[in-house]
Amino acid sequence: MLKTIDILLGITVVMLIASMAVTVLTQFVTGLLNTRGKHLLRGLGDLLQQIDPALERQIADQIARAVLTHPMISSVQQRPGNTIHREELSKLLMDIAAGNAPHAISDHVKPVLQQLLANNGISDPAGTLDKVRAYALQLELTSPELAGNVRHNIALIKEANSKFVAKINSWFDQTIDRVSDRFTATTRVITVLCSIVVVLAIQLDTLDVINRLSLDDGLRNALVAKAFALDKSLLATESLNVSQVDGAKAITPTEQTAIATATANSLGDVKMKITGLQDLGIINVPTSTEEWLKRWQQSNPAGMIFTVFLLSLGAPFWYGALKNLLKLRGNSADKDDEQRYGRQTNSPAADQLPASSSSGKPT
Repeated sequence: MLKTIDILLGITVVMLIASMAVTVLTQFVTGLLNTRGKHLLRGLGDLLQQIDPALERQIADQIARAVLTHPMISSVQQRPGNTIHREELSKLLMDIAAGNAPHAISDHVKPVLQQLLANNGISDPAGTLDKVRAYALQLELTSPELAGNVRHNIALIKEANSKFVAKINSWFDQTIDRVSDRFTATTRVITVLCSIVVVLAIQLDTLDVINRLSLDDGLRNALVAKAFALDKSLLATESLNVSQVDGAKAITPTEQTAIATATANSLGDVKMKITGLQDLGIINVPTSTEEWLKRWQQSNPAGMIFTVFLLSLGAPFWYGALKNLLKLRGNSADKDDEQRYGRQTNSPAADQLPASSSSGKPT
């Protein structure tokens, strides 16, 4: 029983480390492609068409892009931002329609946006926005205990009470939910593709690893020891999960520094852990194209396909499996110790053995 658990622990350690490499690669690709920003751009276009069904898709996308490339919202290099709050969207649309945006939209789009606002109760975007800001400032004076977003929401409802604000408030949360669903689906596809890249690069064969762990006690014990060390190191950084930062919340400069440091540290940790697996002979990172092509002659496609499937489960899955297996191993080890102690203490002494049947019967 304990040997089986140790084999599973060894596989889990290998999959967890490889999954961490896949996670880092996935984060790099999603950031490079700005998939979250693109999905948010599409979602805002859908929301604008929900406000005015007659709005052309091309115009809706241009308005959404003007909002997400605003200096207060945009990502690096004026790419569409990946986070926006409900009150920010309402005020930016009025600001752009009033012509106060740093980057003016095209002449044929601005009148369409102004007409959209007018049809929904905002005939004077500039004047309405001034009233909203003035009321928010008054609330800050009279009710300083209120959070900033609460003050601005109250000001919008008070001074910009219209079908426009009502429609945005009614559909914004549902739109963001759809954006999150699309982003999650895209990230899963990217994760599978990154898993394929990692498996092809290091030619990781899970079936071969299982066979080696079942035969090599030293390798199995080394991976079990690495499992305990890995659990301890991951537990120390579990409080800050960079991949699960809530995009709907503002991130302070201190948190940004912590996230950047954690990302850099995670990349260094992955390199170190992969080097550890390479030292154990679990994986062999090729140093040249010739070596990589030569190793294909010894590769098992079925084992590599199985590895891709396991890696696509994600690092959180394997971290949970690691913790559960460590608990199970502790319980199994305790039971083995109890059984061993019971056998040693309950063994009958030699002088207490029953008499042999060869001895004569009593007369």
